[in-house]
Amino acid sequence: MPTAPSRNRRGDTPPPRTGNSEAEVLHGFLGYLRPTGAAKVDGVPEPQVRTPAVPSGTNLLGLLDHLTYVERATFFGERVTDWQATFHAGHADVLRELIDGATGR
Repeated sequence: MPTAPSRNRRGDTPPPRTGNSEAEVLHGFLGYLRPTGAAKVDGVPEPQVRTPAVPSGTNLLGLLDHLTYVERATFFGERVTDWQATFHAGHADVLRELIDGATGR
Protein backbone atom coordinates (compact mmCIF):
# COMPACT_ATOMS: atom_id res chain seq x y z
CA MET A 1 0.00 0.00 0.00
CA PRO A 2 1.37 3.48 -0.83
CA THR A 3 2.60 5.63 2.00
CA ALA A 4 0.60 8.68 3.05
CA PRO A 5 1.57 11.78 1.06
CA SER A 6 3.29 14.66 2.85
CA ARG A 7 2.41 18.34 2.58
CA ASN A 8 4.40 20.74 0.41
CA ARG A 9 5.37 24.38 1.08
CA ARG A 10 1.95 25.70 0.02
CA GLY A 11 0.16 23.35 2.40
CA ASP A 12 -1.29 21.21 -0.38
CA THR A 13 -1.00 17.46 -0.19
CA PRO A 14 0.67 16.17 -3.36
CA PRO A 15 -0.78 13.19 -5.25
CA PRO A 16 -0.04 9.79 -3.71
CA ARG A 17 2.74 7.57 -4.94
CA THR A 18 1.59 4.98 -7.42
CA GLY A 19 0.76 1.52 -6.14
CA ASN A 20 1.64 -1.86 -7.51
CA SER A 21 -1.56 -2.30 -9.50
CA GLU A 22 -3.88 -0.16 -11.55
CA ALA A 23 -6.59 -0.54 -8.91
CA GLU A 24 -4.23 0.68 -6.17
CA VAL A 25 -3.25 3.71 -8.25
CA LEU A 26 -6.89 4.57 -9.02
CA HIS A 27 -7.96 4.16 -5.41
CA GLY A 28 -4.98 6.21 -4.24
CA PHE A 29 -5.79 9.09 -6.56
CA LEU A 30 -9.48 8.96 -5.73
CA GLY A 31 -8.64 9.07 -2.03
CA TYR A 32 -6.48 12.10 -2.75
CA LEU A 33 -8.83 13.95 -5.10
CA ARG A 34 -12.02 13.62 -3.03
CA PRO A 35 -10.84 15.53 0.04
CA THR A 36 -8.66 17.89 -2.01
CA GLY A 37 -11.61 19.01 -4.14
CA ALA A 38 -13.87 19.29 -1.12
CA ALA A 39 -11.28 21.30 0.83
CA LYS A 40 -11.16 23.90 -1.94
CA VAL A 41 -14.81 24.80 -1.37
CA ASP A 42 -15.19 24.04 2.34
CA GLY A 43 -15.95 27.23 4.23
CA VAL A 44 -16.89 29.32 1.18
CA PRO A 45 -20.07 31.13 2.21
CA GLU A 46 -23.34 31.43 0.31
CA PRO A 47 -23.86 33.02 -2.19
CA GLN A 48 -20.17 32.99 -3.22
CA VAL A 49 -20.12 29.21 -3.56
CA ARG A 50 -22.85 29.58 -6.22
CA THR A 51 -21.45 32.69 -7.93
CA PRO A 52 -20.12 31.91 -11.43
CA ALA A 53 -16.40 32.51 -11.65
CA VAL A 54 -15.94 31.88 -15.38
CA PRO A 55 -17.90 32.84 -18.53
CA SER A 56 -19.43 29.34 -18.77
CA GLY A 57 -21.35 30.00 -15.55
CA THR A 58 -19.56 27.29 -13.57
CA ASN A 59 -19.30 27.92 -9.86
CA LEU A 60 -17.52 26.11 -7.02
CA LEU A 61 -20.59 24.15 -6.02
CA GLY A 62 -21.16 23.08 -9.64
CA LEU A 63 -17.55 21.98 -10.00
CA LEU A 64 -17.80 19.78 -6.90
CA ASP A 65 -21.09 18.38 -8.21
CA HIS A 66 -19.41 17.64 -11.56
CA LEU A 67 -16.59 15.74 -9.87
CA THR A 68 -19.08 13.47 -8.12
CA TYR A 69 -20.71 12.70 -11.49
CA VAL A 70 -17.30 11.89 -12.99
CA GLU A 71 -16.54 9.49 -10.15
CA ARG A 72 -19.91 7.75 -10.37
CA ALA A 73 -19.66 7.40 -14.15
CA THR A 74 -16.07 6.18 -14.10
CA PHE A 75 -16.19 3.79 -11.17
CA PHE A 76 -19.83 2.77 -10.93
CA GLY A 77 -20.89 2.90 -14.57
CA GLU A 78 -23.66 5.45 -14.04
CA ARG A 79 -24.74 7.01 -17.30
CA VAL A 80 -24.57 10.78 -17.71
CA THR A 81 -26.64 12.11 -20.60
CA ASP A 82 -25.65 15.78 -20.30
CA TRP A 83 -22.12 16.39 -19.02
CA GLN A 84 -22.50 20.15 -19.39
CA ALA A 85 -25.41 20.10 -16.95
CA THR A 86 -23.26 18.45 -14.29
CA PHE A 87 -21.33 21.70 -13.86
CA HIS A 88 -24.41 23.50 -12.54
CA ALA A 89 -25.54 22.47 -9.08
CA GLY A 90 -29.24 22.81 -8.42
CA HIS A 91 -30.74 25.32 -6.01
CA ALA A 92 -31.55 22.51 -3.59
CA ASP A 93 -27.92 21.30 -3.47
CA VAL A 94 -26.30 22.05 -0.14
CA LEU A 95 -22.55 22.57 0.08
CA ARG A 96 -22.11 20.50 3.25
CA GLU A 97 -23.92 17.53 1.68
CA LEU A 98 -21.78 17.70 -1.47
CA ILE A 99 -18.59 17.96 0.60
CA ASP A 100 -19.64 14.99 2.74
CA GLY A 101 -20.46 13.03 -0.42
CA ALA A 102 -17.16 13.96 -2.03
CA THR A 103 -15.15 12.86 1.00
CA GLY A 104 -17.17 9.70 1.65
CA ARG A 105 -18.45 10.86 5.06
